[in-house]
Amino acid sequence: MNNLNVYEKRGLKKFSLFSMIFFFMLLVPITVKAQDDIKSLDSLADVAINNGNYAGGYLLRTKQIDMLSKQVDKSDSNLILLIANRGMCMERLNKFDEALTEVKKAIELWIEFQDTTSYTYASLLSNLSICQIDVNQLDAAIENSQKSISILETLPKTTMTQWMYQAKAYISKAEVLAKAKRFKEAITEERKGLRIFERYYGNDTSPYLEELAYLQKYLNESGNEEEADKVAMKLEKGPADLRLPKLKEFTSAEEASKYNTEAIYCCNYYLDHPITAPKMIEAGLFFDNWNNLSKDVRINLGQFEYDVCQSQAGSLCYLAYEASMITNELRNNVKFDKAIYLAAIVQMTVFYVNNKEYLGIVPTLEPFAQAYSVNNSKQVIKLAEEQYDALIKLMKMSPK
Repeated sequence: MNNLNVYEKRGLKKFSLFSMIFFFMLLVPITVKAQDDIKSLDSLADVAINNGNYAGGYLLRTKQIDMLSKQVDKSDSNLILLIANRGMCMERLNKFDEALTEVKKAIELWIEFQDTTSYTYASLLSNLSICQIDVNQLDAAIENSQKSISILETLPKTTMTQWMYQAKAYISKAEVLAKAKRFKEAITEERKGLRIFERYYGNDTSPYLEELAYLQKYLNESGNEEEADKVAMKLEKGPADLRLPKLKEFTSAEEASKYNTEAIYCCNYYLDHPITAPKMIEAGLFFDNWNNLSKDVRINLGQFEYDVCQSQAGSLCYLAYEASMITNELRNNVKFDKAIYLAAIVQMTVFYVNNKEYLGIVPTLEPFAQAYSVNNSKQVIKLAEEQYDALIKLMKMSPK
């Protein structure tokens, strides 16, 4: 049961926590025999729900529940989550009272036989809050949304996925508060979610700006028109990722020269955003393809740069080095010099440090990361100078 993006709430944002339960279903072991028996039904249910056939999804989940109930008792974690899943199918069919009853039943069983401190329990509470909104039980919905948040805040988070569930929990609560016309509180929760979005997407990309539009709405409805207007100005610029040029294969240096401006834009996008931002790979491919044919820049590689590229994570960091070299050479009309090289090594180090959580360890860059300081790059520059000297020595030894 891996249907992660099923329940798009009418009038609510499409990544609301309706779908969180399905992520947590993946974390809960299922009896092997039961898994074999219900596998085909599970796939059919996923297809039905993904295609918006919630009536079909409801019937298939019911069959799964009936089948699994004969093999396990009511304490089985997967059975409980199937019940909650069926309840959310009811919710999408506008059977709000029945949905609320079903999700409540799932929560009661989970509390009795499982836990009250896990990601899964937090997701069940979020689904309950959604069902309570449907029947206008706003105070209860807010309370359960906060309970979900309180649990998530205590759990360790080491991945983007875990942090994004936290963000969506804040955003979900903001929606409930806004419906209850508690706009100032909604603004506070929305901003908490946006801070996490900014960390993983950047503050000028599609996912961030789509969410920022809700902050503007809450600000307007709270009467804070001045702040709402400031947000509107940011929204008017549009997402940076949508302004990226289409990926292109260049056939000559002359053709590449016609795309210098686009190459710089892609370089800046790559350097200014976290690796998890939309279109990072597309941006990197564009300027790397451009660089392969361009005669307007010169990027020299020594043993150090070669060593950096010996892993996927290192190659992504190398692209930051390349992007820095391209932008500085084009802007200064200089083909490689010491200052440009040192700046590129510093930029690559910054990129590595900022994205290390996602990339993992790149051994060649670890000494630079250890020497890095936000307010002082002198130690990194000192290490970079050693690599520059080694590169120049290698260039002098190479046949012309």
